[in-house]
Amino acid sequence: MSELICPFSSTLVQEDFACTNARPIVRRGGAEIACAAEAAHARCQRFFQRLKDVALPEFGVEDDLLKMPHSVLVKIQYGGLLGLQHSLGSSTGPGSTVEDIDSLVAAAAEGFGSVDAIPCADFCETIVSYKLPGRRKRKKS
Repeated sequence: MSELICPFSSTLVQEDFACTNARPIVRRGGAEIACAAEAAHARCQRFFQRLKDVALPEFGVEDDLLKMPHSVLVKIQYGGLLGLQHSLGSSTGPGSTVEDIDSLVAAAAEGFGSVDAIPCADFCETIVSYKLPGRRKRKKS
């Protein structure tokens, strides 16, 4: 069975955001997050692609994993979800978190009529200005 890797994995691996469909996968290269629901995965994947379509030109990079800095993808994930949450009026401030990514994207798709109708271009400022969290110190055992 093919695993549905979450397009917002960075936010979940860092445990900054949460999702009811998130299932951790441990691999040799590190942790990843799989989605337990095929429909939710397709919706989030479509939303993430739309975020990349509007945000990558703002960063001046192409959608090429070999050329694009990983930090750009992380900023798109965090900033895009926070921008969406703010647009729906459920943001609590600059240090906000997302309690359930699936519920947020599903509510937006329903509220705007579809994932394709979500005004992703409105989130560009939030995405570009998002400050990446500093490196976390490892806990000593």
